[in-house]
Amino acid sequence: MDSIELERRIGKLVESAGFHLISANWHPVRGRQHLRVLSDAEDHNISVEECADLSHQISDLLDSYPHDFPDYRLEVSSPGLNHPLKKWQFEKNVGRSVEVRYQEEGKQVVFKGELTKVMKDSFAVNFGEHIREFAFDIDNSVFVIPSLK
Repeated sequence: MDSIELERRIGKLVESAGFHLISANWHPVRGRQHLRVLSDAEDHNISVEECADLSHQISDLLDSYPHDFPDYRLEVSSPGLNHPLKKWQFEKNVGRSVEVRYQEEGKQVVFKGELTKVMKDSFAVNFGEHIREFAFDIDNSVFVIPSLK
């Protein structure tokens, strides 16, 4: 089975469990193939237990092709704070602090503020006394800033 077909099958499995597949990538680690699968839920942060359940299902899939995947390591997790938000993740993060990064005239611009609103084609961030709207179609990256409460 090639990597495109494997990602398609993992995607179907993840979606049938009610989650979104962020990525599924192979990396060699100390002579073994390491499959890292990133997944998330639309309405909540995916739990450790949910990742463990997905891991068992994906492992069963890989084990059903022993000639293609004889020796592998599998990691299933949420995308974490170092991955930019996907469009469908914005709604569940309204009210959280975010960092918006984008290029303007060849320079990286960074704004930090509170994600206040998500519309069909854009989102709004409150930067103190100013609210700025960003289009989803521009080349920007938005990261959740962890709260230390």
